[in-house]
Amino acid sequence: MRLKPLSFAVMLSMLSLNAFAAKPISLEGGFEVTVFDEVPGRDMGVELFEGGPMTKEQRLAFMPGGKAPAAVNVFVVKTPGKTYLIDAGFGNAVKDKRVDPARIDAVLITHAHGDHIGGLLKEDGTVNFTKPVFISKTESDYWLDPKTQNSDLPKKVAKAYEGRYKTFAFGDTLAPGIVAIGAEGHTPGHTAFLIGTGKKKLLIAADFLHAAALQFPNPEECASFDVDRKKSVETRKKLIQMCIDNGWLIGGMHIPGGIGTVKSNGKGGFEFTPHK
Repeated sequence: MRLKPLSFAVMLSMLSLNAFAAKPISLEGGFEVTVFDEVPGRDMGVELFEGGPMTKEQRLAFMPGGKAPAAVNVFVVKTPGKTYLIDAGFGNAVKDKRVDPARIDAVLITHAHGDHIGGLLKEDGTVNFTKPVFISKTESDYWLDPKTQNSDLPKKVAKAYEGRYKTFAFGDTLAPGIVAIGAEGHTPGHTAFLIGTGKKKLLIAADFLHAAALQFPNPEECASFDVDRKKSVETRKKLIQMCIDNGWLIGGMHIPGGIGTVKSNGKGGFEFTPHK
């Protein structure tokens, strides 16, 4: 694959994406999606990407100064009947009142890493939300297994939401216009959510990548966070190609601005354009 450094103009565009973070995006069928970045100005360091086909020097061509702009996004999805929160982040959007738990009918979790489920609990361990929390059964089984290391937080969440902690299978329709899509690799039960009922849909693909500037043009690169790197690469390419083939928008929890369109760059990688 021929490597081409990311231009300064593109990097600057990505850095300015937070300006669009609270602007709702409308989808056909009466759906409205708003992205909230819980940690504006966050970046991903080049040291997080090792073991892939590229050398550090090649990665630096896409990550000037050894960093790439990133984010910690949560998505509020308003359907014609209810309002859903996809991932709870660290809870910053709740603390600063951008997300009102009283208006959330259910929380849909992509996977159980702390920057996705931390916001389900207050500092004292009590719940932030009074409605159900949904997570894939595969993901839940993995983190609640006593053999899984570093899984105290998922266990605390499951206990705190007892009676309202629900699991689903890949392919399930969780609500009209919200379908769970298997996106394994980053974690064993990692889930993407397809939003909308019309032709124009949004695939919230969660942690299908972590550094957009590096991994869209070089999809075989993986972050150290990925549990199964080979599967992560397969899933990343699959989800992106699904969006290209169907004309869907794509969203990610670590993409600055959260949502955009993607196309092939003709070099074995992809080109991402932020939604405005």
